[in-house]
Amino acid sequence: MSEETNGSLANVQQLFAPRVRRYKELTLPISGLRVRIQSLTEREVSAFQAATITASGTGLKRSKLEDANRRFIALCLVDGAGNRLLNDSHVSALAEWDGADSSYLYNECAAHAGLKTEDIEGLTKNSGTVRVAD
Repeated sequence: MSEETNGSLANVQQLFAPRVRRYKELTLPISGLRVRIQSLTEREVSAFQAATITASGTGLKRSKLEDANRRFIALCLVDGAGNRLLNDSHVSALAEWDGADSSYLYNECAAHAGLKTEDIEGLTKNSGTVRVAD
């Protein structure tokens, strides 16, 4: 018999109740700019991860792997009203940012979204025999 009572466990309605996005404001270490990031849904995280795997599921797309951090930053960065600040056309421009600012922001976004650095490594391990495709 469990030590927990039914009153302390979530029910189906609670599990699927509407969730509110979480936000966090940060100051980039090099530029000193203040930015705001948002949490992501499971669907958004899964879509981001799936975009890195080849259609056959046997490898990783080189182009998507190379800009994965920048694409993730673009998903998380929002304005004061919670609207995405960047779209896919901005991803390549992020390549010109100071590496310390982009690394800091990626790490903060990943932590805020509940991802770990091992998650990308997990994509590699879980995709069978991995080959990197162009």
